[in-house]
Amino acid sequence: MKALNQLQGTKEDRERSIKDGLRVERARAGVSQAALCEAIGTNPSTYSGWESRDGSIGFEEAWRIAEVYGISLDQLAGRTAPAAVA
Repeated sequence: MKALNQLQGTKEDRERSIKDGLRVERARAGVSQAALCEAIGTNPSTYSGWESRDGSIGFEEAWRIAEVYGISLDQLAGRTAPAAVA
């Protein structure tokens, strides 16, 4: 288990990655929190918590956000470089 944790990083590292990715990808897409919340069907205060590290985002919510942006969950978490824009 220790080796697996070393590969995955700490829970704090993973949460920081996804939360940073939420801000980065939203800025890249040029959308407001309100517009994104409408697209994914969530409450703006809940989403704000995900970006500010006050809340923990679930898999389904992260998946919906990645789908809106047309990226993978890995990209949302900052684990891979975004695709080049043609």
